[in-house]
Amino acid sequence: MKLYYSPGACSLAAHIILNEINVDFDLERVDLSSHTTEKGRDYYEINSKGYVPALEINPGLILTENVAVLPFLAQHDPKQDLIPPSGLGRAKVLEWLGYLNSEVHDAYAVFFSQKLEGEAKQRAYAEIDRLLQYVEDYLAEVDTDYLVDDNFGPADAYLFVLTNWSAGIGHDLSKFKEINELREVVAKRQSVQLAMKDEGLVD
Repeated sequence: MKLYYSPGACSLAAHIILNEINVDFDLERVDLSSHTTEKGRDYYEINSKGYVPALEINPGLILTENVAVLPFLAQHDPKQDLIPPSGLGRAKVLEWLGYLNSEVHDAYAVFFSQKLEGEAKQRAYAEIDRLLQYVEDYLAEVDTDYLVDDNFGPADAYLFVLTNWSAGIGHDLSKFKEINELREVVAKRQSVQLAMKDEGLVD
């Protein structure tokens, strides 16, 4: 398999899960401003949507969108810990991925598509806060180590990656105690440390 990624982008979640399932895979960096890969390929020829992640499962067979890529990778976990094979447990993982992708991701994304200042920036911060508060309240109520039961999974990886963006946009994440505690646990995983090092995000 090959993952087309951009450092620190949402494709980092797929990179983390690839490390978790311990399979051989290649990485190819994508410059999202020029839409070319590090090998000089036109990225639109690989993924006509133009954004990451794109997972090449076999030559010419491409899967896109985190809500599809992350469960697909997680189901290859030999320990069967990352995502339940069926039933309510799997549905809960997909529910979280849907919320993170359609709501939280979009709330952060406005900072990357335009320059926000003044009241517009404050409104955008407030929208992130509103969406993260739902996650915070949920984590405060449940007696589990991660978003779904006691096993790390794709939703935890995705939440970690999205909330990483707070630092880059000047968003105050310190008010979310439960989320920060989960982030600390996730950050210690070897899969996360390796992915962030490979993408040049940490030394």
